[in-house]
Amino acid sequence: MLEYRLLEKVTHGSSDFPFAVYNVDYLSGNQSILPLHWHEEIELIYIRVGQAVFSVSHVEIPVQAGDCLIVNSGEPHSGYSDSASGCSYTAIVFKLSWLSALHPDFCQEKFLNPLLRGELMFPSLLTRRRVLDQLGIDRIEDLLAEYRNEHGGFQLGVKGRLYMLLAALYSHLIPKQLYERANPLNTHKWKNLLQVLEYIDENYKSPLTLDDLASIGSISPSHLCRLFKELTDMRPLEYINLLRVNSAALMIQSGSCSMLEAALENGFQHLSYFSKQFKKYKGMSPSAFKRLQGRASFPN
Repeated sequence: MLEYRLLEKVTHGSSDFPFAVYNVDYLSGNQSILPLHWHEEIELIYIRVGQAVFSVSHVEIPVQAGDCLIVNSGEPHSGYSDSASGCSYTAIVFKLSWLSALHPDFCQEKFLNPLLRGELMFPSLLTRRRVLDQLGIDRIEDLLAEYRNEHGGFQLGVKGRLYMLLAALYSHLIPKQLYERANPLNTHKWKNLLQVLEYIDENYKSPLTLDDLASIGSISPSHLCRLFKELTDMRPLEYINLLRVNSAALMIQSGSCSMLEAALENGFQHLSYFSKQFKKYKGMSPSAFKRLQGRASFPN
């Protein structure tokens, strides 16, 4: 899987089991491994192989195999890797409200409600290089093992493992004021831009103009470009093309379409321009990428 994007309106899991796991694998090379986005769910990003740099609320966090990022509700986040070994990670996405008790009890009032109200925040990083973080990472690995088992009633096991993870992380929780002091993203400043990002995520395959995007964010085109560059280090069109290329790469990898079909399906009107943008973001032509994927899937 070459692209993992979370949209605020996407349902992760199902309405009665709001929990999902995504495995993401990238080859070596300097590339975006997670385009900037945000959502209301909590996300755990467990690094399986390689190294990367993730940005959470505009703070860059280097990670390596065995580390786990925690993204709080509403935090914009992204990632890139220039590691020779590439980067593989597992993303766990769930609604914290799923753990709420039907009848309020001590655990609900003492532990869950402060998290749901945003009064307490999860730390951004757990790493085995810190002894105090090891129990939390062990619990995340237990959670993944329970999910993969898929035995009868595994959903109960997953929910139980999440409670155990919260218990392991309770001493790590940070009061909101202290967290914001250490992660100084001006959410008011970025509010309009986050609305634009959400719109792009839902419509990137369609024709989009700078004026359209500025209108969505209720800001001028020039101000939109400045904010976009500051937060994403890309111009709006570059970000749109990145999403289009990643989506086209998924289609090519599946082997279910031609190069032209992948280009047209993802908003590229000319095959030559598609090839140019694909090489810019993937470091190789679409045909070379297809050959490489074929060798990876069917080794001699």
